[in-house]
Amino acid sequence: KITINIGGVRFETFKSTLELRPGTRLAVLANLLESDETWDPDTNEFFFDRHPGAFPAILHYYRSDELHTDHNICGNIIKGELNFWGLDETEIEPCCWGNYSRFRDNKETLAALDDNFSGQIEDEDAWGEKPTKFTKFKRKMWIFLEDPTSSRGAKAYALLSMFFVLISIGVFVLETHTLFRVALPGVTVPNTTEAPCAYKGTNNFCCKLNVPNEMSLSGSEPHPVMIYLDYLCAGFFTLEYLTRIFFAPKKLVFLRKPLNIIDVLCLLPHFVAISLKSINPADTTSNILRSVLAFRIVRVLRIFKLMKHYTAFKILVYTIKVSTKELLLMVIFLFSGVLIFASVIFYVETNNFNSIPAGFWWALVTMTTVGYGDKVPESEGGYIIGSLCVMCGVLTVAFTVPIVVNNFTMYYAHAQSRTKLP
Repeated sequence: KITINIGGVRFETFKSTLELRPGTRLAVLANLLESDETWDPDTNEFFFDRHPGAFPAILHYYRSDELHTDHNICGNIIKGELNFWGLDETEIEPCCWGNYSRFRDNKETLAALDDNFSGQIEDEDAWGEKPTKFTKFKRKMWIFLEDPTSSRGAKAYALLSMFFVLISIGVFVLETHTLFRVALPGVTVPNTTEAPCAYKGTNNFCCKLNVPNEMSLSGSEPHPVMIYLDYLCAGFFTLEYLTRIFFAPKKLVFLRKPLNIIDVLCLLPHFVAISLKSINPADTTSNILRSVLAFRIVRVLRIFKLMKHYTAFKILVYTIKVSTKELLLMVIFLFSGVLIFASVIFYVETNNFNSIPAGFWWALVTMTTVGYGDKVPESEGGYIIGSLCVMCGVLTVAFTVPIVVNNFTMYYAHAQSRTKLP
């Protein structure tokens, strides 16, 4: 009989039991006995300063030829114990493998998450091993620009940047409303227009209504105040972009980031429009100028700049990026269902659906349970197909979306716990 002390907990077994797994540490221990350095002559036992909770599963493996793990112990601890005792993790029984692999995979996934976010602001390699005073200054300025939590000044700057983003988006939205537009020079907009006969009174007298006119976009331009605010925002974002690219440790990495690409796309229409107006100041209605100004719609994407400082938004973007397989699987399922049900509904409801592509829209909004109601089946067979379409859509979404939601929940909980570290 052999006594083994694992972290203060004694286990007793027979030498013959340990010899059942030749080549493992315990099998070698059974043959060495008192000559091993772990032998304690005072207590007549072998002592190992290892995790006592994981050892019962290992000893049980020698006794029963089945390796079952404790679900209350982290899989990474079990992996370390298996490696120490010379056992292969592939010997774990299928009933315990899922829990073990989940712990192990979570560690790798969360480590990748930490690497992803830790490298967004500071990259020690980018500043060099022996940075100069100017390099140290650039590093401080980069952290100031990118991390609002680094100082009060950085937080104030982030709030100022968010304020200009809101102003920019607000100007873009409001300048399309007639209250914030003025007629172009030489364009006269009458106050009212006499509408056709609204209703007839006694003796068939036609009672006409005067309808207030609204300025058209083609015959008007934004109010000067809106234009000045637009220029102010463009100047701020231009200065901000140039400052950030100057202090960026890796210029190419900075230029490839989506938010920085959005900044460039938002600023380009301003400078192109200014150039066109400087070439021909009198021409304010050319198709080229209108096209350039219409391209300013990308300005609404600046809303993402508001979210980049929020952990939940960054976690959401990261979750979508790492869950592409699950999302692609959902798209494939949806496309397959849309194709099948659109084809079936075309032959069942020939009068309502003149082609299979016309049924794609109905199948898509039905499977996603949106149901606009512009296309609806009207026969008993159509009702059956519609019901099956809804059920398949619900199952498709129910099977795939929770995977993405679970990933987001795990990442967000981990990110929140990291922020509470001292």
